[in-house]
Amino acid sequence: MFRSIKNKLIFLFLIAVLTPLLVMRLIAYPSARKVIQETTVSNLQLIASKKVSRVKDWLNNLKTDAERIANNPIVAASINLAETDAANIPEFLSHIPRESVFHRFMISDLSGNVRIATNDKLIGLNINDIEGFNSAINGKSYVSDIVHSVFYDSDGFGNRADELPVMYISVPVKNEDGHVIGMMMFEVASSVLNNETQEIRYGDSYDVYIINQHGVMITESNFVDQLKKIGLIKNRTTLELAVVEPQTDNFIKSVASCLKGADGFDMNGYTNYAGEKVLGAWYWIPELKWGIITEIGADEVSLAMNNLKNPFSKVLSYLTVAGVVLAVSGIAFAFLIGQKIATPIMKLTTATRKMSAGDLLQRVTIKTQDEVRELGDAFNVMAESVQEKTSKLQETTNFLNSILVSSTEHSIIASDLEGNILAFNEGAKRMYGYEPEELIQKANLSILYTKADAESGKVRKIFEATLMTGRYKNEMQFVRKNGEKFTGFSTFTTRQSSNGNPIGFVMITRDITEQKLLEQELHNYTVQLEKIIEERTRKLRISEEKYRRLFETSKDVVFFCDTECNFIDINQAGVDLFCYESKNEILKLNLSNHLFFNPDGGKLIKEMVYRNGFIKDYEVELKNKDGVKVPCLMTSNLRRDERNNVIGYEGIIIDLTERKRIEQEKDILNNINKILASKLDIREVFKSLSAELNKVIDFDRMSVTLLDEKKDEFLIFALTKDYDVSKLEEGMHYSKYGTLAGKVVENGEIYMVNDTSRGPFSTDPILFREGIKSRMAFPLMYKGETIGSVNFGSKKVNNYSESQVFDFVNKIAPQLAIAIDNTRLFDKIKDSEEKYRNLVEDIEDVIFRMDKMGRYLFLNNALKKVTGYSPQEFYDTPSLATEMVHKDDVRLVKESMQKILEGELMVSKDLEYRVYCKNGKELWLSQNTYPIKNKNGIIIGIEGIIRDTTERKKIEEQIRRSERLASIGELAASIAHEIRNPLGAISNSVGMLKRDLRLKGDDQKLFEMVVEETDRLNSIITNFLTFAHPAEYHFVRSDIIEIIDETLFLLEQDARFNEKIKIVKAYEKNIPKIYLDRNWIRKVFWNLLVNAIDAMPRGGRIYVHVRKPKIPDNDELEIVVADTGNGIPPEIIKKIFEPFFTTKKTKGTGLGLPIVHRIVDNHGGVIDVKSEQNRGTAFTIRLPMKNKQVKTLSI
Repeated sequence: MFRSIKNKLIFLFLIAVLTPLLVMRLIAYPSARKVIQETTVSNLQLIASKKVSRVKDWLNNLKTDAERIANNPIVAASINLAETDAANIPEFLSHIPRESVFHRFMISDLSGNVRIATNDKLIGLNINDIEGFNSAINGKSYVSDIVHSVFYDSDGFGNRADELPVMYISVPVKNEDGHVIGMMMFEVASSVLNNETQEIRYGDSYDVYIINQHGVMITESNFVDQLKKIGLIKNRTTLELAVVEPQTDNFIKSVASCLKGADGFDMNGYTNYAGEKVLGAWYWIPELKWGIITEIGADEVSLAMNNLKNPFSKVLSYLTVAGVVLAVSGIAFAFLIGQKIATPIMKLTTATRKMSAGDLLQRVTIKTQDEVRELGDAFNVMAESVQEKTSKLQETTNFLNSILVSSTEHSIIASDLEGNILAFNEGAKRMYGYEPEELIQKANLSILYTKADAESGKVRKIFEATLMTGRYKNEMQFVRKNGEKFTGFSTFTTRQSSNGNPIGFVMITRDITEQKLLEQELHNYTVQLEKIIEERTRKLRISEEKYRRLFETSKDVVFFCDTECNFIDINQAGVDLFCYESKNEILKLNLSNHLFFNPDGGKLIKEMVYRNGFIKDYEVELKNKDGVKVPCLMTSNLRRDERNNVIGYEGIIIDLTERKRIEQEKDILNNINKILASKLDIREVFKSLSAELNKVIDFDRMSVTLLDEKKDEFLIFALTKDYDVSKLEEGMHYSKYGTLAGKVVENGEIYMVNDTSRGPFSTDPILFREGIKSRMAFPLMYKGETIGSVNFGSKKVNNYSESQVFDFVNKIAPQLAIAIDNTRLFDKIKDSEEKYRNLVEDIEDVIFRMDKMGRYLFLNNALKKVTGYSPQEFYDTPSLATEMVHKDDVRLVKESMQKILEGELMVSKDLEYRVYCKNGKELWLSQNTYPIKNKNGIIIGIEGIIRDTTERKKIEEQIRRSERLASIGELAASIAHEIRNPLGAISNSVGMLKRDLRLKGDDQKLFEMVVEETDRLNSIITNFLTFAHPAEYHFVRSDIIEIIDETLFLLEQDARFNEKIKIVKAYEKNIPKIYLDRNWIRKVFWNLLVNAIDAMPRGGRIYVHVRKPKIPDNDELEIVVADTGNGIPPEIIKKIFEPFFTTKKTKGTGLGLPIVHRIVDNHGGVIDVKSEQNRGTAFTIRLPMKNKQVKTLSI
């Protein structure tokens, strides 16, 4: 019946009419309801997923910003701020960048003491018990949960302000070397997190919020006002609202699921925290222990579905009428054109069947001029498109397969809908330990899960959830082939056929075992932080009452102002300081306009506080009610509300009036003491002294008068005046009787004349005529005896009052009396000193005097002649005397002088030691030391004579050396002569045997050993003869660098030299030629270089330096030969230049270095050696550059 196209068309038209009716009634409407429901949940899941990513990115950015700020060098520098640098803190804060998301921050040292903070109340606080501190100090950054602010503000009465929810970020502060030197803690308001979660609402009942691990909301709900009305919260949902069902107090379904660590959704609806039925989706963020939940009211979704029902009914009526008309027309149309279109359709059918069989080259030709031809053309186009897309699809398949196989960091597994494994990449092989051929087409995905998860159906639920939403993410326990369990984060997606039907799954897994360990550690830190917060809260409650009392009882002014600086509150200390009658009177004033001495200064302070957030210990000039200037110290900062908006200013004002006066007097006293201590003769600094006194005591003339020995007359000891009328001059004498100074000396008290025109003393009329209208004098007391007076004169009447200067005079009088007495004593000493100074200065030996502190009291000019140092250099730097002593003799010198000072020795004579002069030259000195005693017999220092004995030492050493070398030389010469003759016969015989014999194996080795030892013995005899017999020197002006390079070239050809030895040369430019014997100097370098090789059996570096002297007036050329060998022990280094002393037990003669020493000595030079065990040895040779000696010498 249906093989005819005509019948089929009729049937199809009927079906086409009836199908929309059936679809609308039976399928479309229920499907639309379901689609609305699924779309709603899918959108909620998508929103929640995006929020998870956004929150993670936000936290990472916060952490990165905090670490970037902490890495600023200014932050590291602020750790080292001392308490005295408090004034510099605002400047430091201005250079530290702050992100807008950070509410405030603080910087502490390793002990937890806050050095810098945006709130100066936190400075000095110790925060080492706050969670996150230890993590930051150990070099790790730390991010806390959303908690109540630890560092809360308080209102003007000490009441605790609202504790805003915040988050703390602690990061380490490191120095340039990368060492942790402190930590930086940032406070982030929870409002910033709220901003990250807010977006355009999905519906009227749409809500998105975040909970913590305790099921408490840590962001603001969209329905805060409604929740306040029904009494669920007081201020905010953050940290106040536990997300539970109102009827049962049990966690709502989404929260309960999150707290179990599971993601999910609910399409059927559940009761939310407001008691309303909602649809929801949720994600758990394990690393933060936060859950993100999105919800929409079930009633709103139902309303949308009900609104869909009426349009469907109308459409169904219209389709019924149209269907009947179309059915009749369709039957007639089918009869007319069925036959016409059948033939071309059959062609299309045939071509289509061939294409389905795989022949993509099929094309059809239809000659009709209607839609059937267009259908044929479309078929041809389709065939070409299918052929092209099939080719591209194959390329894409190959590309995706290459990605699947090559990925090693992530496990990628493909399966069918039942979980049977179809693909297994390299990352999966590495993660699970299976070979792909073990599992592909042979095993199910459940083999990779724990037995408990597989048996409980959890794997099957994952498949179902993935099919429903298209994607599933979660953490689960997996099992490797060897049975080892690990935690992984998996993402399931569906694989779809070409028509969009699911045909399987793709599982991508990442191993997060290490991440979970870190999360556990973070949890432990969180628990510890909660305990710390609880303890801190208890302590803060105790201290709250103290702060409340502090405001009213504080001696310093405490104030609160609005944004315009109008007073809101001020304590009683402020009322008293500014001389107002009551608090109400001062509260009507404006701080910057009415209390600042300069109103512009008030505006400047206001702008500074607003810009920087605070000022600390800033000196300002205020005024009281009478307009009198009051110097003060102000500390102020911004007042903010719970939304961080500025609402005014608060601060502390300290009265500096008394402090300024005391500081001025203290500075003047310090300056006077410095002036008096700067010179032994007070007259040399009398003008400076009077200028300082004039800052406190107003005078136009000042004099110091001293009693003579008979105590009948005064001597004008010192005088200063700013006019020329007076005939009074220093050195004049006048009678003490009938004078102001005489009365002061007799009574021992301060006395004043307020008006000299009516003064009682005989000198008053004279002073009045000179212009002195009032005067004052006070006695000078020394050791209980009055020695004179200090007198002041002024051109003003009634210029002096006893209360004005009494305390100050009492402070300076004793020091002034001592200084004057010292001056008189100095005059006497200076007179006697002149008598013997000339005698001492002409002596060639150094004479010195030293106190017990090691400071030189006297040194004659012979010091410069002997050592090159001037006496002044020793006065300024006494340590030079110890630094110039040879290191081996320092202890001997110190012990000898200490015994004299302690009285163990009465005298130390002929103490011999070595020193280095200013030009680096070494000298031998002989010192005699005697104690200096005071009149009570107590040792107060030492004195002595130092004599240069260098030349004497050299002569003695040359005599001893000559005697020793002469005896050794005779013995060596006789022994060498007796041995050399038979040795020559042995050598000749060995040579003949070597020529005639043909030895092999051990015999040949033994024979070669005999030849080698014979040559070595001959070398030893040659050294003996060289050391024993005189040799001639021929001095020629030569290039020392050329000789060294020749010796180094020969050394590199020697058998003892190997590739493990590196030679490093450092020659200064413009080294002059000097007079020397080339052959003997070459022998010096050869011996030193060979010794360097012997000291480095495992290889090393040989350094050769040639340089001119760095010390002025030194005409010696310096050559250094150093190695990195074993070094020479300290007990041996003193003997290395002695003949026949050697550490080379098998091949050394002990003559190499003695010969070197003799050659250098005969060139007028010196050789020195420094060595450090396991570090190397350095020989330093100094040869005279101006040595023009050309005569022949003998060694």
